[in-house]
Amino acid sequence: MRIQQFSVERYRSITSAQKLPLSRVTTLVGPNNEGKSNILRALVVGMRLLAQLGKIPPQSRRRMRRADEFEENYRWRRDFPKSLQESMSSGRTIFDFEFELNDVELEEFREAIGSTLNGQLPVRLMIDREGQVEVKIRKQGPGQKKLMGKREEIANFVGSRLRFQYVPSFRTAEESRRVVDDMVSAALTGVEQSQEFRSAVEAIDRAQAPVLQALSQTVRDSLKEFLPDIKSVNIQISNDARYSALRAHSRFVVDDGTATDLALKGDGVQSLAAIALLRRAAADAQQRNVDLVLAIEEPEAHLHPNAVHQLKSLLEEIGQQQQVIITTHSPLLANRINVRSNIVVTENEAVPAACIADVRDVLGVRLSDNLQSARVVLVVEGEDDAMVMRHLLGLRSKKLSGALRSADLAIESLGGATNLPYKLAHLRSAACVWHVFADNDDAGRSSVQAAQDQGLLRPAEVTMTVVPRMADAEMEDLIDLDVYKEALEAEWNLDLSASRFRHTRAKWSDRLKDVFAHAGQAWSKRVKGQAKAIVADQVVAGSSDPLIEQRSGPIATLVTALERRLDGDYVGDRPTTRRS
Repeated sequence: MRIQQFSVERYRSITSAQKLPLSRVTTLVGPNNEGKSNILRALVVGMRLLAQLGKIPPQSRRRMRRADEFEENYRWRRDFPKSLQESMSSGRTIFDFEFELNDVELEEFREAIGSTLNGQLPVRLMIDREGQVEVKIRKQGPGQKKLMGKREEIANFVGSRLRFQYVPSFRTAEESRRVVDDMVSAALTGVEQSQEFRSAVEAIDRAQAPVLQALSQTVRDSLKEFLPDIKSVNIQISNDARYSALRAHSRFVVDDGTATDLALKGDGVQSLAAIALLRRAAADAQQRNVDLVLAIEEPEAHLHPNAVHQLKSLLEEIGQQQQVIITTHSPLLANRINVRSNIVVTENEAVPAACIADVRDVLGVRLSDNLQSARVVLVVEGEDDAMVMRHLLGLRSKKLSGALRSADLAIESLGGATNLPYKLAHLRSAACVWHVFADNDDAGRSSVQAAQDQGLLRPAEVTMTVVPRMADAEMEDLIDLDVYKEALEAEWNLDLSASRFRHTRAKWSDRLKDVFAHAGQAWSKRVKGQAKAIVADQVVAGSSDPLIEQRSGPIATLVTALERRLDGDYVGDRPTTRRS
């Protein structure tokens, strides 16, 4: 089960309904004090109310007031919009959820509730100034009346299958301890079912009983002096309270050279600890067949940029199976593939981003015109490579051709392979997704390795000009000689038919250097650049595919990789693993 859509009306700074589609990983972005935190907190309040409603009998619910357990989550004076409190003194805050159920959950719903759904379950919560909560099932059609009669059972159904974990922006050791306490509680469930544990609790009950009985008598005698009609007082400790006390208030000691309570560690360590533990919480939820909704405010707070990059991978990992919703000011955490999963919040209004430029604008990211609208960036070594690649991608893929025209896909050159780590670090901070196409030579391999060592490049994000039976190869080794032979020969009086060019296994520029030497022509870095430019010009001038068919594999692989990234079927930057 997951939340497919959420809406809130009349909560803090939010006065009108805000309908938000929620993905596996949803990112709320926007300036400070514009409403994104209030939207996330509204979601937190709504989910907590729903979970609590599933545990409270209907007859008790009608008597609830602000002084009860709901007060921690919602107080009308604090949470109902100040601007509306005078004109709407009896106004209510409204939370709308639309839950998506899979096939197994639909069958469980039919058995538990006695009704069928089409895959969606719309639930509305309304809470007034007295703390009274009303539940409505907003399903249209003849089944609505029947579902309204089962709304308590439905609240219990949702609350028992959907676990909610909230991590505020101000993360302390207390937040980590709370997560640990939840984990301890879940882990001890099996122990608590054992006869040995139950016998121990019964022994505690027997030991405490005389003390509680004597205390009850003392209190009765004291009260009877002022209230003569009192017949008895009975002070009790329930077994639920005993079980809870035995599993709560764990101590969190971290030994990173010195064993220290987490509360005494730095802010960064405390923040990372609170978030890192959520991976285990997500795994525990999955093992218990419970869906987890994880809400985090500004997960990047107190973290070094490299730690933020690791955090992004963690959130993407959790998002493969569970649902993650965050607020952030960091472009590193924006979803760069599934752009509409970024919710742009400005002036207390929230809408899904229409393009990646919307996200960059609201985060204050400034880019060149070439990259401003790009979701995906192909990184190549030189300007000539960029010309050739634009032509090849346009010939081989209608999707990529259209993406290049719309600037959804951009091609950036490095001006030298050694600049790769710097370029990727820049793109990372600019909320871009990248793919690297590099020459398979010493310079290309070294730059790719350096980027991987710095955590900037995964193997799936790079394609190299690998040619069978050639130790080194570059872009020109993939291109049919007939495309550029005549132009190069005319420019420098060369003979590219010679065996020293055609039949050796050296890379293209080394073979061409040998031909230049044999022809009595000077060779330099500048001449090499001119030769590459001529090849690029001839490729772009042609209308047919310029590749050697037997060597076209790297380009075919590159086309597939870029198309997949543009399709957007990703959580974060990784392929989605779908669940039934």
